[in-house]
Amino acid sequence: MNSFTRTITEKGFRDSLVYKGSVYIKRYEKDATGWTGLDEGWESEDLPDDLVSALEGNDELEIMNALAR
Repeated sequence: MNSFTRTITEKGFRDSLVYKGSVYIKRYEKDATGWTGLDEGWESEDLPDDLVSALEGNDELEIMNALAR
């Protein structure tokens, strides 16, 4: 099963994507102006363009639809 999870703490947040048996994790750390990504963006992964677009747009319905493909 494909899935996407976001875990938020007082120090930052972490996105975890399970897609076709592979796990992708992106970590973000809280800073003075908001947050900073500690890993490369979704576009650097070998993922379908529609899934990358949905993840970057933070649209839950688009993410669900992209995970179903």
